[in-house]
This record gives sequence, C-alpha cells and structure tokens, in this order.
Amino acid sequence: MKFKFTAIPKWIIYTYVTIAALGLIDATYLTINHYRDTVPPCFIGSCEQVLTSSYAAILGIPVAVFGVAYYLFILVCLVVYIESNHTSHEVRKNKIMIAILAATIIGFLMSLYFFGIQALVIHDFCQYCLGSALFSTLMFVMSVGVWG
Repeated sequence: MKFKFTAIPKWIIYTYVTIAALGLIDATYLTINHYRDTVPPCFIGSCEQVLTSSYAAILGIPVAVFGVAYYLFILVCLVVYIESNHTSHEVRKNKIMIAILAATIIGFLMSLYFFGIQALVIHDFCQYCLGSALFSTLMFVMSVGVWG
C-alpha cells in the first residue's frame, strides 16, 4: 500500500505545531516535577495517585520522558516539513507525513492504554495525562484526515 497525500493547508500544519507544542509543555512539566520529586497541583482527579503509581514509569524511565520524546519528534518532523516547501521536496514531505502518521498511531494507542490504566486499574485520573491523551488523539485524527 502506497501512501500519497495532496498539499496540506498551512493552517493544518500550524494546528499540528500548536498541539504538539502544548503536548511538549505538558510532558516537560511532568518530567521536571518527577525529577524534583514533587507532584504538580491537580484540579481534576488525583494526579498523585496516577503519577506515583507503578504505571508512571517504564523500565525506570518516567512515562512523561517518553511523552517529551514523542512531542519533540512530531515538532522536528513538522519543522522539516515546513522547511521543505519547494515542490521538488514532495517525496521528502510524503515521508515526513508517513512518519508523523506512524508516530500518532503509536501515541494514540499508548494514550488509550494509559487511559485504561487510569480508569480500570488506578480508578483515578491525572489532568495532565488526560491533556496529553487529548493532544495525541487530536494529532492522530488529523493525521488520518490528511490521508483521507
């Protein structure tokens, strides 16, 4: 199966950038709090329950660090996409959008997994985690829409 997309309107690209930047801020904030050994204030749910659970790290690495890497990857891809604005770079732009689609599929599936952990195992929610899930879901839906 060969993916090919048509020109993506600038407003969609800049919406991606905005959502990825918000996700990066969210994940960076959680990462900083983790390494300071503090729990950020929470107005929805119980961030402490979620962020100090055994599910808050994978192989000793805080999940938020993976979030930083995810959002940073998306942002770097988008910057390269924006810089590849010449028609001679269509193949590069296509590959970048395939990478973004693949990343957002993984991000969306991980968000579903962690939402399920919060709902079914921890029985509590973290507003920052829910925000990240929202950002991942929006980028996934946008990525699928680009190929539609």
